[in-house]
Amino acid sequence: MRCFYVLVHGTLEWECDPEFDDDFFRPSGFHCHRFVLAKGFEDAAEKAFRRVRKNLEKQTGWLGQGLAKLTLEAEELSPAPMRKLLRRADRRHSFYEGERSLSAAD
Repeated sequence: MRCFYVLVHGTLEWECDPEFDDDFFRPSGFHCHRFVLAKGFEDAAEKAFRRVRKNLEKQTGWLGQGLAKLTLEAEELSPAPMRKLLRRADRRHSFYEGERSLSAAD
């Protein structure tokens, strides 16, 4: 088992009517990262995706309510030092609206 860094890009496809609520925040997507303990690269991506999906649902409820569909991709996946697993997890998401922003991952 090794520690991996996974930079995740999530794309949200909204199922709710745009007229639903003008003040309702509908981002196009987000970036976030996770450090995971995994057997290999594929396992690391799957673990990171599960954590991101679970955390997003816990924070927003969008997926469970059927308001949006989520597509995840690993933009960056690399081995990381084991000490990164000891740090407190950063569960934030950097949301963006409109076209995908290349600077959103910074």
